[in-house]
Amino acid sequence: QFPVKRLLVIRLGALGDLIHMSPSLEAVKAAYPQMEIHLLTSPAYPALVGMMPAVDRVWIWDKRQGWAGLFQLASQLRSAGIDGVVNLHPSFKTWLLTQLLGSVKQAVYHKEKLRQKGQAQRAIPRRHAVADFYEPFRRLLGLPLEAALMPRLSLAQVQEDPLKRPDEIYIGLIPGVGAKRSNRAWEPDAYTELMQTLLEHPNVRILLIGGPDEKALAARLADSLKANQDRLENHCGVHDIPGTARLLTQCDLVIGGDTGPMHLAAAVGSPLVGIYGPTALNRTGPMAQTTHQWMTPPESLACWPCELAECPYTGESHLACMKQIPVQSILEASWVVLEKRV
Repeated sequence: QFPVKRLLVIRLGALGDLIHMSPSLEAVKAAYPQMEIHLLTSPAYPALVGMMPAVDRVWIWDKRQGWAGLFQLASQLRSAGIDGVVNLHPSFKTWLLTQLLGSVKQAVYHKEKLRQKGQAQRAIPRRHAVADFYEPFRRLLGLPLEAALMPRLSLAQVQEDPLKRPDEIYIGLIPGVGAKRSNRAWEPDAYTELMQTLLEHPNVRILLIGGPDEKALAARLADSLKANQDRLENHCGVHDIPGTARLLTQCDLVIGGDTGPMHLAAAVGSPLVGIYGPTALNRTGPMAQTTHQWMTPPESLACWPCELAECPYTGESHLACMKQIPVQSILEASWVVLEKRV
């Protein structure tokens, strides 16, 4: 029996979460090709959703519209004939929105919490966020218990860079992690040292990639390498999400920490070197389609992963998980990935 005709999926952000959610939409569309999938998200992400072919219609919820906007949105969704909801962004307002839709089939996302922190957590089996997001879809729509879930975004047309010579090596560097959870960032001095060494190779060109929050950091990094300005491009805060995705497809390698553009790079098939400290890699690390290396702190450092928003330690122990990932290890991983790239 056809379970739902028009399914509303609620996920307001962030970039990485929307990418991790996207394989579930593909699984729904594969199982029920005639089902309409409507996605409710924030004003920052309709262009990203446009890269998800399974979505039939995008709805935008701007929180600045307040309660009146919420009630108006509910009225519009009822008129559209929504008869099923998967709420991947549970809150009081999204619960209320679902109730305002009347009698609809629904399922709510419940994040699998970290049961222990630090070294003890590393050995505990845990669902990846991609599989976690799949659970409410599976329950509501009777999807298979096991599914091949891999984030892949669609680019209608990748623009080739006419200036890129066949012998050039484009390395995308994502030096920031956004305005929140700055403890996930590798140190700027380490990025500077990394770039200086990479640029010793005569064919390397570095592209600094990120959003508006990274503009100041990228400018400082670029300023520290004035001698190599001709082979260093600062793209931070310049492109929209599809534009950034197209730029990432041009890279022979992308290096960065736990942030949205790294998940974007993974979803468009870029070779990767990821730098992870406080993050539980087995839970939220990018699901890469191509050659990749994940760099983490030494096994002897007992506090990682902690998944805390801020490092609780001071002095030399502050951000030890990021400080103890040396530049040399990133360089070695980078050359390994570059040698294996397709």
